[in-house]
Amino acid sequence: MIQACERRKGGNYGMFGYVTPCKPELRIREWESYRATYCGLCGQLGREYGFVSRMFLNYDLVLVALMADSLAGEMGGVCRCRCIASPVRRHCILQTTGGLRLAAAAMVLLCWYKLEDDRTDERGPRALAASGLRLLLRGAWRKAAAAYPDLDAELAAQTRAQQELEAARAKSPDQAAEPTGRMCAAILGRCAPSPADRPALERLGLFLGKILYWLDAAEDLEADRQRGRYNVFLLQGMSREQAIARAQELCRMAAGEIALCYNLLPWQHSKTILDNIIFLGLAQSISRAGKPSGARSRHPEP
Repeated sequence: MIQACERRKGGNYGMFGYVTPCKPELRIREWESYRATYCGLCGQLGREYGFVSRMFLNYDLVLVALMADSLAGEMGGVCRCRCIASPVRRHCILQTTGGLRLAAAAMVLLCWYKLEDDRTDERGPRALAASGLRLLLRGAWRKAAAAYPDLDAELAAQTRAQQELEAARAKSPDQAAEPTGRMCAAILGRCAPSPADRPALERLGLFLGKILYWLDAAEDLEADRQRGRYNVFLLQGMSREQAIARAQELCRMAAGEIALCYNLLPWQHSKTILDNIIFLGLAQSISRAGKPSGARSRHPEP
């Protein structure tokens, strides 16, 4: 799914750093291409939404850029240059594409609703931090919402739905994960180059979002227990080990649905990278359920 602002609950917003490739199985040029897209997303955020938006840069939205550009057949230009993260060494950075624009806007919108949720539900320093970051992000949110008003409306609706489910103490893992799944479905649906491709993308996004929710809920079970926060596995009386096992079971079933949808789509390029993420990287994240995701959410190594 946002590491710059701590999450309160059992896994909203799909911005957790779980959607990454399995690097050992990528060829060098494929890794460089993936890394160029990640850096391109950082640059796109800076150009369109300002420096503050780059604080929330995360691996997960790279998949959106890759999918959208692959389906549209848009390659994009690549340049070698320095950046804030690498001020000395030049590296490849993907220039503006339709996929990067969509991913950047989606990231800003997701961050906005995450911060709104934290501002409402946290207390003390965390609530103040969320309010401060939200003020800094307001201009970027307005611009992203103007560019994608239907996406903004859907994310707002699903944020409210998540809050209502948690207030009602929903005990069903599938029900609890539904709003996050709907958010991912709304974003991936906009990767479709034609209406015929949209149902498969939305279904893929639905199950991907649920996987992200369950993995995050399993990872944060003990922290949620200590702080008295909502966690669907806690409400079922599960131990950490039981929650991890249940999350993995649910995720593997959902991964099968993702594979079916993925194979229906007409990928035009970057398919080896996408194959790696969908079939290897996601399986790797599922196998590591319960382990901290912080290391997966930072900049790719040089």
